[in-house]
Amino acid sequence: MERQWLNISPEPFFHIVCPDLIGHGKSEKTNVKEFYTQQNQALSIVKIMDELGYKKAHVIGYSAGAWVALGLLNRFPERFNSVVLGGWDFKSGLPDTPEGKLSFEVFMSYARCVAPELTTSLSTDDEKSVRYFFDELRKYLGKEESFFPYSIPTLLWAGASDPYYASMAELAELHALPLLTGKGDHLSELKNLDKRSMNAILKFIQSPETFISSVT
Repeated sequence: MERQWLNISPEPFFHIVCPDLIGHGKSEKTNVKEFYTQQNQALSIVKIMDELGYKKAHVIGYSAGAWVALGLLNRFPERFNSVVLGGWDFKSGLPDTPEGKLSFEVFMSYARCVAPELTTSLSTDDEKSVRYFFDELRKYLGKEESFFPYSIPTLLWAGASDPYYASMAELAELHALPLLTGKGDHLSELKNLDKRSMNAILKFIQSPETFISSVT
């Protein structure tokens, strides 16, 4: 399977690797459903680390990326020094609607309105791969919540206007985890990350234990 990633070096801090997950960006958009499971998504990240020669790493996962990061924590905890989990409801997963869990059709309709730059180029086959990924997210039942708190230093992160914020704040309080509160909503928090939040994430990665002690 073809995998694409960006590898840059913001010296003197860290090498940053930003993978295109399967179905995203320039990575393969296969119609094999099994490739989109959380287990296989996590395994693909570990394989990238192996190819690049990284035995351990810090991981930052936002939204669906936080779901993938949970797969990494639950299956490959020995490979990570710290984790930042942003913009994901660890109790309920995708939001509920009057018709049940958020559907793919409603999600795509919303995405076309708020993020046309990400959706206008999708072909019919591309949309199939997005649906497979979405269907895996939709299966989430919050079982991973029982793994909290992890032995690996963990920082939760959400914008104050994110619909997931209340759930993340509840989880942070329940397990005495630090919570980084940004100024944005679900999309703007990631697309327009303010300097204060960026610096806080960097400080956490540089010294996770010290950061957690100072917050708690």
